[in-house]
Amino acid sequence: MAGIESVWIGVGTSQPVRLVTSSKSFDRPRGSKLSASESESVDDAFTEIMLRSGRDARYDGENALEPFTIIIVVTNCSDNLMMAVRSILDISTARMKEIRIVLLGFGSANRTLAQMLLDKSEKDDSCRQCLRVVASGGTSTSELVPWKVVCIITRRHGRVCVPHSSKSEINVEEALERIGAGGILDATLVRNTNEATTSTAHSTTTDDTIKLLNELGKTQTANIVVEAIPSNPKSDGEPAMSFIRTALQAGMHVASANKCPLTHTRNDKETYFELQEIAKRNEKIYLHESAVMDGVPIFSFWNNLPGVTCTKIRGLLNSTSTMILSRIEGNIDKVVESDGQVEHVGETFEEALEAAKKVGIVEEDESLDIDGWDAAMKLRALCVFLSSSVNLSSPEDHDVIVPPLEAIPRDSIRQINPELICTEFRTSRKKVRSVASAELVDLPSDPAIGRHHPVKTWKMSVENEFLSQSDPLYNLNGSSASVQFSSDVMGPISVVSQDPTLMDTAYGLFADVVRIASQSS
Repeated sequence: MAGIESVWIGVGTSQPVRLVTSSKSFDRPRGSKLSASESESVDDAFTEIMLRSGRDARYDGENALEPFTIIIVVTNCSDNLMMAVRSILDISTARMKEIRIVLLGFGSANRTLAQMLLDKSEKDDSCRQCLRVVASGGTSTSELVPWKVVCIITRRHGRVCVPHSSKSEINVEEALERIGAGGILDATLVRNTNEATTSTAHSTTTDDTIKLLNELGKTQTANIVVEAIPSNPKSDGEPAMSFIRTALQAGMHVASANKCPLTHTRNDKETYFELQEIAKRNEKIYLHESAVMDGVPIFSFWNNLPGVTCTKIRGLLNSTSTMILSRIEGNIDKVVESDGQVEHVGETFEEALEAAKKVGIVEEDESLDIDGWDAAMKLRALCVFLSSSVNLSSPEDHDVIVPPLEAIPRDSIRQINPELICTEFRTSRKKVRSVASAELVDLPSDPAIGRHHPVKTWKMSVENEFLSQSDPLYNLNGSSASVQFSSDVMGPISVVSQDPTLMDTAYGLFADVVRIASQSS
């Protein structure tokens, strides 16, 4: 019997699979099996080399074909042929050939990202404006990949897009200068085109943006959407979630700074799980490194810890509350006691809040920072993400339950006054901070409510805690943030972000763009 000469798999899991032997070929939809007679044409002695997210698998003629990217199968091959196969596999890890970006929102985060893209650009004889991208799949090789911005969509400064399917690009430097001077985006920002561009100086509605995203994706004008727009976490988290959903369905990857998709539910299902399922179905990537702690690589860190279950989370997740409380304290740990009293040397709550506003770290709705909403959202985002590996595999029967945002107890820092701070410091040298914490606990079965087997749930809270000097959060001041993770196999791991700026947030987005480019073609 003649052995298999090669196997070609159509790129994309929605493509049919074609097995090519020396005598015939079989076309099969993904997930189908060969019949017994067809299987006889498959040589049991073949050597199979499979590239699928860096993992090996074997097709034995009995099991259903799995979704994969590329398979090369050879039998009785020479050393030269095997070298050729390996070369093909190296090529198959190639990065995105061109990065075509939509900036959804052009506020401080995306403007800082745009400047970072310019500053981090490299060039050579064949590449005028490129990013260095390292291939996935275990190789350390890198190459320069061209990038350009093809559309900028804003709420107040208009929008501008290149003609669909064109080779044009937006002049990013000029766009930054214009918005910095209070100007409006328009078609004059588009380079290298004589075609009609899509631009408007007026406000862009949600429906307009959804229509435009569909067009950009389906015409392959863009391949990455970078989303950094304001959303109301107290309501439904829109319109950001609809924009992300539309972008993924239209065939574009997404890098987002928005935490709402990780904290909200839709039709009793976690929005995050839904979006990741849409991304998987469309063979796209949805990343969100800047959603929590301003781009500190928390999410990518956990993605590289196989087999680890997080059991506890504890930290200072809201920079504004930490700044306000530390300004109310002042230099309390350096004051000299007099007659058993500690003199207050800091600011009032109102003064500290005003100072935080001047720094620019207070949300437009200040209650999000002051009343624990922002910390609760970030805490829930972490819990949803850390539960996703389990719950995405069995979405109808969750093994980990994440309580809704409204069910998380939240303390407000409005009730913290200088007198209370001084009293606690005088008696026990303790400092107060707004601490977000979560613990994975067992939840017994309860057939009365349809829970037929034991599960786990996150017990979460945002509380004003008086911290002792031995607490790792004790010395955090200003706008610093920190989180500590405990797990089933390692000791506590702490991550600290010292006085983060917009550069931190922008870097989280930048890193997501580069990761997407390295993991997709």
